Amino acid sequence: DVLNTIIRACSPRFFFLGLPGFTMLVGDFITAAARVLRSDSSEAPRLEAQTILGSLVCFPNLYLQIPVLQRVPGSDDIIVGNEDIKDYLVNILLEMATREHCEGARCIAVCTLGLWVCEELTQKNIHHQVKDAINVLGVTLKFGNKAVAQVACDVFQLLISHWEHLQRLEPTLPKKIIEIFVATIAFLLPSAEHSTVEADKKLMVSLLLCLLDWCMAVPLSLLLEPITMPSPEDRTSHKAPLLDYIYRVLHCCVSGSTLHTQQSHYLLSLSDLSPDYDLMLGQVKSFEPPPSQTTSSDFGNLLTVAEEKRRRNMELIPLTARMVMTHLVNHLGHHPLSGGPALLHSLVSENHDNPYVESSELSSEVFKSPNLQLFVFNDSTLVSYLQIPAETPAVGQPPKCSSQVRVIVRDISGKYSWDGAILYCTNHDDCDDAGVFDAVDRPLSTTSHDPHSRNQPDSPTNGPYKNHCSVSDSLSDCYEEEGLDILDTLLEDLGHSSPECLPVPQLRLNQPAPSPHGMNLEQESAIMEAILRQMQQEDEQVRRWDADLSFKAACQSEPSHQEPKAPFYFCRLLLNDLGMNSWDRRKSFHLLKKNSKLLRELKNLDSRQCRETHKIAVFYIGEGQEDKCSILSNSAGSQAYEDFVSGLGWEVDLATHCGFMGGLQRNGSTGLTAPYYATSTVETIFHVSTRMPSDSDCLTKKLRHLGNDEVHIVWSEHSRDYRRGIIPTDFGDVLIIIYPMKNHMYFIQIMKKPQVPFFGPLFNGAIITGTLLPSLVRATCINASRAIKSRLTLYQSFYEERALYLEAIVQNHREVMTFEDFASQVFSPSPGYPMSGTGSFTGSVSTESGNNAGPTDPVDQVSPTMPRATKNRVSGKLRRSASAISKSSN
Repeated sequence: DVLNTIIRACSPRFFFLGLPGFTMLVGDFITAAARVLRSDSSEAPRLEAQTILGSLVCFPNLYLQIPVLQRVPGSDDIIVGNEDIKDYLVNILLEMATREHCEGARCIAVCTLGLWVCEELTQKNIHHQVKDAINVLGVTLKFGNKAVAQVACDVFQLLISHWEHLQRLEPTLPKKIIEIFVATIAFLLPSAEHSTVEADKKLMVSLLLCLLDWCMAVPLSLLLEPITMPSPEDRTSHKAPLLDYIYRVLHCCVSGSTLHTQQSHYLLSLSDLSPDYDLMLGQVKSFEPPPSQTTSSDFGNLLTVAEEKRRRNMELIPLTARMVMTHLVNHLGHHPLSGGPALLHSLVSENHDNPYVESSELSSEVFKSPNLQLFVFNDSTLVSYLQIPAETPAVGQPPKCSSQVRVIVRDISGKYSWDGAILYCTNHDDCDDAGVFDAVDRPLSTTSHDPHSRNQPDSPTNGPYKNHCSVSDSLSDCYEEEGLDILDTLLEDLGHSSPECLPVPQLRLNQPAPSPHGMNLEQESAIMEAILRQMQQEDEQVRRWDADLSFKAACQSEPSHQEPKAPFYFCRLLLNDLGMNSWDRRKSFHLLKKNSKLLRELKNLDSRQCRETHKIAVFYIGEGQEDKCSILSNSAGSQAYEDFVSGLGWEVDLATHCGFMGGLQRNGSTGLTAPYYATSTVETIFHVSTRMPSDSDCLTKKLRHLGNDEVHIVWSEHSRDYRRGIIPTDFGDVLIIIYPMKNHMYFIQIMKKPQVPFFGPLFNGAIITGTLLPSLVRATCINASRAIKSRLTLYQSFYEERALYLEAIVQNHREVMTFEDFASQVFSPSPGYPMSGTGSFTGSVSTESGNNAGPTDPVDQVSPTMPRATKNRVSGKLRRSASAISKSSN
């Protein structure tokens, strides 16, 4: 009882005071707290004992060789023990994190373990039991008590910023952590999918989002490595990279437990992890925070709210997994962008670079553009195809098409824009080579020969006894001497190598044949005269034909380049290449109705956030300041305070900042700069009181910005404790007060309203070093903001909001039409628009004017090479489609 009373009454503030010689009692406090936690008494102050242990995790690295006083058995003597104080403390922390049965104390134990891991990772010599601590945290993710498992997930979220230190400790440790998340999600999915408990759904969502942040933080090459198998013989059977298993488990979360059961052997299971992973964890007693107060006017909507929450909870896991998949597809490997982490999604809209639109904002004018068409894909993604003028190629660049295609995609994770153009060649060399064809038929010989050479006497080289080359050999290699008749030699070689070819055995093939038998000189002269006369007549006929133009063929000229005149031609070509014009895609690819309602909803969708956003207030309290005016009048703080604020995030210029503003103004009325922190999933801006104008006229505006924030950071250098009512506000559900200590450590006090659930990693009474202070406070503020929002009725995350907006747009504006009408709309998005692009939109084309169009038929201008029958059919479809648009608009 005495020990319980001392632990209950002596809070970590004892160490905050820094009394002379207080480090001599550190070992005694650890021993006393461990005895309290190991007892089974219901009166034991377990929360206070665990808080004392948690407040001491940073002391062993600051005060080296802290003595551990031990009693000698059988006597009253006390000696200094040989055990290292850090090992002594860590063993107790690991024990309490696995066996503590009180929920609140167990949550603090898990947070304490996370703080100790972060503290060790910043040291040069990392403690060998850090791996054991991470192993305990990994096992806690699958713990039955969801509040404890949620705290473990928050600790892993904190460790993301230390992944490089983890890799230095063991190269495969970050990959093992991701494998633990994948296996834990696969393990919890079947039970969580159909669970009616809200905590089960929220834990799965937290695991999925934490897995996403880990994937975005580590290098892509690490995700492409094969998974780590516990035994060497298993490694040969698993060649798939880790990223493959991540997509598999996400696909199972989207498709449901049926697919999970069918493909369970393709997923990473807990049994695939290292053998020391499977630890036994003690059970804890659940504790629910008191419900928020409900007024009598809310009871009428109680049933409706409950049904809506139940419906959303059933869709929450598939929706989150789908968002994680799209986020990985769009951002993995190239975040942050060149514009900085504040810019995540595209700021381009359909009116930008559109030659048919003069408005600088998205307006109804864009719907009249003949170069724009809007589609919906898979009932979940909005896709806009826009044909815009191409940039003029620079000097030395290959020629380009006059137009290019811009694809604007809006989905659950954000808005993205892609520009594409047809590529004919990559440089001028390719252009030149495309029109040059080298002659491949080389003449056998270019040397002129004497036509009478065959009558010359045989030389030793062409006699019957020379060495002959085979016919298959190259003739130019066999006979390189000039003056030889290659044909004459070829005939001689054929007669020698193949005597059966000789018509007369006594004569070679290159010798003239004897005169025919029975022919005299008169007959021979008559034949020669007839041949000469025939040749003369042929020459005269050829000259006559050369003079006659009717016998000459027209000269064939190279066709000239012709740019497509249709303003949607290249978009149509890209759609066809992607297979979107096919009949098979009709079930998943539809048009959108262009009207003013769609325009408003597109603007509303583009104004939604694509990341989780938080705004945090930061106050500075100097020595002796106890009233609102003096605190808000501070324009600067101590050097330690300024270092802390600079560690919360990077300074951004509010006038040019393109990320989350949190209500701050660009005109300088709320300051010129502010600390800002962002990842690919979270944006946080800090409303720092010392960054805002401190004039007496600005105090009210300053208090309005700071007081409306739900999480307050208070840096107090006052000798007395901070009181909640000093800054009067109805908000400020969570206060995180930082008290600097004499030894350059910091004491943390956390005040929160009763309905706010537990959050970490910092807890009330924690003592940490200045190195860890900014990152731990920032992580605690984000978790506190999430805990506050989780208590709000029907609160929606950013991707839930976007999903609802997308669902409403698809349901209200999806165009249901036949394949023929769909094809005609793709062929010409705005049929009534003049093809030159300079006229005004006519809105409709009458059937009578279409029948009398004649040469002004728009199809003639679109495709000059189209057959006349096809032109008539297509133009008829366009006229019918235009008439339908006119009727619907009226």
